[in-house]
Amino acid sequence: MSGEKSVFRSENDRYYDSLREKTGKGLGTPLDFNQLYSHKRKSKEEIYKTVTIPFVLNTYDVLIDEKLDWKLLSDSATIAGLKCQKATVNYGGRTWEAWFAKSIAIQDGPYIFHGLPGLIIQIADSTNDFKFSLVYYTDKKNSMFFPSKKGKILSFTQFKLLQENFYSQPFAELESSGMKIVHADEKGNKLPWNSREMSQKMQKVLKENNNPIELNYKPNFK
Repeated sequence: MSGEKSVFRSENDRYYDSLREKTGKGLGTPLDFNQLYSHKRKSKEEIYKTVTIPFVLNTYDVLIDEKLDWKLLSDSATIAGLKCQKATVNYGGRTWEAWFAKSIAIQDGPYIFHGLPGLIIQIADSTNDFKFSLVYYTDKKNSMFFPSKKGKILSFTQFKLLQENFYSQPFAELESSGMKIVHADEKGNKLPWNSREMSQKMQKVLKENNNPIELNYKPNFK
């Protein structure tokens, strides 16, 4: 977080953002769409979920327009050494339980969550599929904290369709680009490229990991 900007990303994303900033290279990306990378701009009240398409590596920003209607409760607890108060909210087709610390006067939190009268120290959905907890915090300036560019802006409806199109033909865009695709075994030996077989493997991965944080926009992988 810096000034009016706030970014939430995985350690892997942080590393590759830094690498791209320094060298222009570094293309690490997960092989599914369960990516938890977001950025907030407070003055414009804008929140985006940043996603990178596997293999193709196109980046998109999905606009978060769902409002967070927090309910503050009287429950209290000490978490990470901080006195916290409980709050609940519905987001993405899930019910969330949050704990925030008024002693840290930052109305922010992990991923897209924000708007409580203190920093969100812990938040989890009711099924415990997703849980975010503060490990430590520090006041440190970092010029490479934020991504250097934004992707094309999509709505969640468009993002859902993009995922379903990718699922139907995972390597279509890569193959049509004329780029040479190299497939190898665990020992590094090159193997013949079998588009049908590799597509089926990719579809299996996508199906097995089809548990997005925004359940109300869960893609239909048939």
